[in-house]
Amino acid sequence: MLNFAHCPIIVEQEQAAMARPAVVVIGAGLSGLAASVALRRESGADVVLVEAGEAAGGCCSTVEVRGYTFNNGAVYVAVPSLLRSAFARLGLDFDADVALARIARPHATFLDDGTVVRLGGAGDSQVEGADAQARTAMLQDGLSALQRRWAPIYRTLVEQVLPAEPSALRTLARLWRHLPRMAGTVDRLIARHFRDPGLQAAVASTLLYTGMAPERIPATQIVGLVALLEEGFHLPRGGMGAISQALLRAARRAQVDVRCGRAVERIELGRDGVSGVILADGERLRCDGVVATCAGFAAVERLLPADAVPRALARRARRAPLSHRAVAIQLGGAGGARAEAFIVNHVPSMREQGRLHQGGAETPRWLAYTCPTLVLPELAPPGRTIVELHAPASGIASAGQWTREMTRATVARYTAAVRARLPGLEVEAMRVLDPVDFARDRHLHEGALYGIAPGASPGRFFPHRTPLPGLYLAGQTTFPGYGVPSAILSGIQAAAAAAQDLARPRARA
Repeated sequence: MLNFAHCPIIVEQEQAAMARPAVVVIGAGLSGLAASVALRRESGADVVLVEAGEAAGGCCSTVEVRGYTFNNGAVYVAVPSLLRSAFARLGLDFDADVALARIARPHATFLDDGTVVRLGGAGDSQVEGADAQARTAMLQDGLSALQRRWAPIYRTLVEQVLPAEPSALRTLARLWRHLPRMAGTVDRLIARHFRDPGLQAAVASTLLYTGMAPERIPATQIVGLVALLEEGFHLPRGGMGAISQALLRAARRAQVDVRCGRAVERIELGRDGVSGVILADGERLRCDGVVATCAGFAAVERLLPADAVPRALARRARRAPLSHRAVAIQLGGAGGARAEAFIVNHVPSMREQGRLHQGGAETPRWLAYTCPTLVLPELAPPGRTIVELHAPASGIASAGQWTREMTRATVARYTAAVRARLPGLEVEAMRVLDPVDFARDRHLHEGALYGIAPGASPGRFFPHRTPLPGLYLAGQTTFPGYGVPSAILSGIQAAAAAAQDLARPRARA
């Protein structure tokens, strides 16, 4: 005999599920993973996370090649306090999920005159070479003065500005008293604190990652050096992918429907805004909102119908300044001299450092690379070394102009330069990503490593809440989306905007 006693409960559960909003998150990088967890936590929405690649993690992931664990983008953690607070926003304990190793020897710079400058904390940085004792005192004094002046700005950014939804008025209210100090370019700022040209060159080399010459870098980017002085640099045990894997586990615990290998063809619109997502295989996912963590450019230029793109977004896409392009070269091998530090730079004077961002036909005289196995030997087979570097891909107007022949020539020049600096290195594994790969496989717009150029004002980035109802943006082309903690925060902030709007549901198309 059938028992219908529980039918009302079943009906109520089905009705509740039908009434629950649904959100599709595009991209399972740091931002997409964080947005998914935040949406489940804040709104209880049904969340489908779709990723075109075969694995989650995006530009904060790792891949194994012949026993070597190589990074897929991000190479270290610079602001662990911000990373911990971002995880806490998601109800997660970062230290319980990810083990961080402090980089004991973060930075060594070699100058043409034989001087070696080792940077760490202000009190333990030192100079080797001529007048070492006097110049070490000058270096430590300059770093201490720089830290005293910029630490309040750094802490305000980390504790009050970056964690909150971007607002020009709010940022101005927090930082107005520091604005005179934040004006100008980084070369002038460095010159004021360090009169010795060799020290200027070494300090400026900490900002080579921006892909810009010191005279073009806004003074505010000095916070990259201040992060080293205040909190040090760190690597997660197991590689950078340990961070995204922790978020992936959290997403699955939160019952996010994670689907890898599922590219998005377009975002579907109804009378009242976003109504669904069409996958490349033709499947339609009905939804009440979309959080696109792929580049904002992709949403504007590819995912939305051309006649539906809001003018403000189209204008933002046209005017956004792109960051630099590069060829990532990752080497694993045996033998060779031991790297002096995690980040090793061989550089000219500060005023000439822009030349490191321009390609040439000769083996480069100056070089910058990282050595993660100095900190985490387990990333390579026993006794082996990993060297990672980014060679400039300059002289092109778009990623499509880059050719495989250019890649081969660039790799040949820069591997020769590495062998000259680490004599005896026998390469056993090599992985190369050029601008075409970054655009196609890592979904970086035009192969630009950071999307929008470092130091661009927040007004040049894409907004989290767009003028199109139901569409939200996150990731490195939004603010804050530059760097590991900031990328996570961008996902959290986009999710907060979506959750707020879902609490006031639109009429469904």
